[in-house]
Amino acid sequence: MNSWTAIEAAVRSVLAGLTQGESGLLATVKGQTWRERKAVLAALARERLPAAYVLTVGRDTGEKELRRPGRHLLNVWLAERSLRSEQEGWGGGEEVTGLLTLAARVAEALEGSIVDGDRRLRLSDGQPVGGPVGLLVWEQRYALGRQAEMVAPTFGGRALAGADSEMRVELGPLVRAGSYFAFPGVNGVFERNLGLRQRSIIWRGRLRASDDAALNAIEADIEGELADGQAGAMIDAWGRSHGSCVIRSYKRVGPRGRDELDGSALQDGEIEFVQLLG
Repeated sequence: MNSWTAIEAAVRSVLAGLTQGESGLLATVKGQTWRERKAVLAALARERLPAAYVLTVGRDTGEKELRRPGRHLLNVWLAERSLRSEQEGWGGGEEVTGLLTLAARVAEALEGSIVDGDRRLRLSDGQPVGGPVGLLVWEQRYALGRQAEMVAPTFGGRALAGADSEMRVELGPLVRAGSYFAFPGVNGVFERNLGLRQRSIIWRGRLRASDDAALNAIEADIEGELADGQAGAMIDAWGRSHGSCVIRSYKRVGPRGRDELDGSALQDGEIEFVQLLG
């Protein structure tokens, strides 16, 4: 199975697994070949509703100078209808889910999810699409980028930033110290090796927790480790172990925020470690 097929199949699986009450949220979930928009809308109108089509639409622009390909792009089209009124089809009713509910549930399920092993879905935008009379359609566009870090970094054996946070580990330079001297009339400089010195390791990214109380607990844990100043082993997302590390600083970047889809508490920030022994 190639990556395009695997991505589409994984997204369809997520959508097919959504439920409302004791039944599936969507009556139809299909992969659809990209065609002229009117043809896709006409096909949606013939499906059991509510319906979802997953359409692979190519790649975005990559890095031209380095000749690197761009991210995978796909669209999700959602369709709903009410025989009583268009407003019910839009907002929902007793026997109709409603297009707005479908759009919110699908976006929440797909945003940030990992498919095809290491690709993370990111919602670009979403908007209603004009369709045949009586059919309400919503389009969501997603980009998929490969994730280098698939597991949370740990300090002292714990995911200090929380399991749901997105932190990148950036290693500073490893520096060797030396004592330099020279002799009159002799070309060159002589060095006495004084050994390796400390280096900086930074976790940079975004703390994420279900609510403010959970995020407060994560930040209190970080600040507690900072105050204790105890050295420990730090293991990054690639399994590299860095011993004798202590936290030097925790810096919040900007104000606390909220995830637009699920309301999670967010805080951008940096945790700087110092590795005492190179």
